[in-house]
This record gives sequence, structure tokens and C-alpha cells, in this order.
Amino acid sequence: MKKLLIASSFLISTFALTPPSQAQQTATVEVFDQPIELQLGGYMTWYTTYANQKKTTAILESDRVTLRPIGSYNNVDVMGDAEIYFSGSTTLRNGVKIGAMIQLEAGTDSDTSNHTIDETYMTVDSGIGRVIVGNVKNVSNQMSVTSPTVSTLGLQETDFRRLLVGPGNFAYNKATYALLDDISTKLSYITPTFSGFTFGISLMPGNKKKGKDSDDLLIPNDGIKLFRYGVDTTALFQHDFGKFNIEASASYTMYKPNLRANAPENPGMNLAFAEEKNINEYGAGLNIGFGNWSVGGSYHYTNLSEITGLFLNPYANVAKGSSWDFGVEYTAGPFGVSANVFQSRAESLLVNDKKDIYSVYLVSGQYKILAGVDAFIDIAYLDFDSASRNPAASNKGPAVAIGMNLNF
Repeated sequence: MKKLLIASSFLISTFALTPPSQAQQTATVEVFDQPIELQLGGYMTWYTTYANQKKTTAILESDRVTLRPIGSYNNVDVMGDAEIYFSGSTTLRNGVKIGAMIQLEAGTDSDTSNHTIDETYMTVDSGIGRVIVGNVKNVSNQMSVTSPTVSTLGLQETDFRRLLVGPGNFAYNKATYALLDDISTKLSYITPTFSGFTFGISLMPGNKKKGKDSDDLLIPNDGIKLFRYGVDTTALFQHDFGKFNIEASASYTMYKPNLRANAPENPGMNLAFAEEKNINEYGAGLNIGFGNWSVGGSYHYTNLSEITGLFLNPYANVAKGSSWDFGVEYTAGPFGVSANVFQSRAESLLVNDKKDIYSVYLVSGQYKILAGVDAFIDIAYLDFDSASRNPAASNKGPAVAIGMNLNF
């Protein structure tokens, strides 16, 4: 029923742009005579890594309760990630463009190796903007301005967390935009650009991520539903002033947590009568480009209750506190270098009135060998500095990744 309602509203918004008779004729001619033909695309990344971290750091077991130390681990490894994109579109006689995107997982990324499909969604583009419906990230993730970087492993949501693990019960936010809904089913709208301004909104039903929706509107039998519903809004400004250009963004996100319904899944927590206060997130970013240089950063604040933070911590990196980043990028022809710093300061779950501090320092280089083929090096230092004095509650160390990225 939910899919039928979404599809119905999607078609209504499309054909409202033409008279009923023309809409019917357009649908018959364009959809059946010129169907969408999917094209192939995607990327593949492989790299050799080195990392050195604290073996005494305690991480959460699969049951999300028991803690165990890292113990022995590989300092050197070969890692990679890849996705295959199937995309296509068709244009109706009234000028409305309808498109589809399916992203097939094809790599060894441990965060997604148990998923076959990543993002999968439909788009409708017209003179009044773009509608996106499906399994995709929210508009603040798509539109927010963060510090410039040429990094392949990234600063926001960095893949270096695959090499240096976060300790159990460590509170932090891993980006300066909203992440709780992740890649999940939602309905988004992005306006056309007016005088450099673009606005977007995502309406997010709180079902499971990676498209693994329940077959009803109840909590899925094989997992939890982190929030009931949410809304994400973003404003983006982009303008070229000749000698320099500016990108700026501002965002607001609200989630209604789903504590009481998950009480049976968390018998050790007092969720049955918990007050379900909204999670509110605020973000802003600014980049300035001049010549071959670009400099900028972003800031984000997340406000949630203590009981909500305790509930979410084992499942998602969402905590009460602030995060920010700053970076400088220089590009000349096929070469690019950048230096960045990211930091999260969140209220500790282990020590009252203290903060856990998560920091990432990153230096990156990239060389474009030819179109779609890049060689890169990322050098990072991660520091999970817990408010607790227990050495097992913290982790830190350097990491290096050298490899090649293919876009096709």
C-alpha cells in the first residue's frame, strides 16, 4: 500500500503539468514507444593500506552489548570498493524528464558487503524542480557544503574508520550533515536555482536502511526502526563573482525517535516510558574559491536527549554535540592536493558532563592519469579521545592509503 501511495503521488505530480487528454496521450506514446534504456556506469577503487592502532581498544560485539579488545590485527592490507550504476531517462512531450538509478554493490566494503543494492530511486525533472523518490540519501547529504578536499577515502564519513575502529560506547558524529536516515526510502524535492539559490526538502518515513523495508508499517522482524519519521531541509547558494566564487549552505533536520516501540529489543534500558523528544540538527558550510585555490569549512550541531543517545549509540553514530571541519585545496591541471581537519565533540555516555572528542587529520594527493583514471594517496591520523580514563575506551593512530580509482 505504501509503495502504491508513493507511486500515485509521483504520477499525479508529473501529469499535473499537462491537460488530462495530453497527459494520457504522452504516457501512451512516450512510455511504450520509447522506453527507458539503462546505461552502465560506476566506479572501482583499490588501495594498499597501512594502519597502527591501540590493541587494547574495546569494541562492541555483534550482540551490541559485550565489549572485547581489538587484539591482533593486520597493519597492512589491500582493500577496495566498487559499484555498478544502471541509469537511464526519457523525456515526455511536455518536457518532463523521468529517470531511474540503480546502484549495484560490487566491492569489498565491509559496511555494505551484505547488501546487493545500494541506492535505487526514480527522478522527475521539470520546470518546477526535481522530485526524487526511493532508496537514497537526504537533501542535506546531497547539497551541504563541506571543506574542499581531493581525498578518495574522504573526511566526512571517512573510510579510514575501516582501518582505525571506534571504541564501544564512544559518542561522536562522523559528518557535518544529518546521517541517521542514511540510505533509506524517502521522498525529496529540489527546487530550480533562482539567483544562485537552491532549496531542498526530504520527507523520511522511519523504515530500515539500504532499502530493506518491512512488508508492513510495523517494526521489521529482523531489526529495529530507529525513528518514526523525519524531515530534512537544505538551502544552497552558489555564485561566481569573477575572480572568486562562493558556495554556502544551511540545513535543518528533525527526527522523531522510536524509543518505546523498541523497548522489547533493549530490555536493559528503560525505554517503555521514555519521553520521545525530537532530535534536532542544524548545519552550515562555506567555501571560497579563487584561482587554483579553494578554502572553507562547515559546522553542525545535534541536540537530543540522554536516553535517545544511549539508545542510538550501538546502531548509529549520532550523539549530542557539535562537529566541524576545515580544509584547503589546490589544483593545477591533473594534480590536486588538500589538507583537512574534522572534529566531533559529543557528550560522553560514560562520564557525566564530559565530552568524547573524535578528530581526523588528513593530507591527500591526486593525479588524473586520464579521463576516469586517478592515482591517489591519503595520509590520515585518527584520534578517538574518550572522556573515560579507561585506556580501552579510546583509540588513535596513523593510517595511509595508496591506490587507484576508476570511474566508468
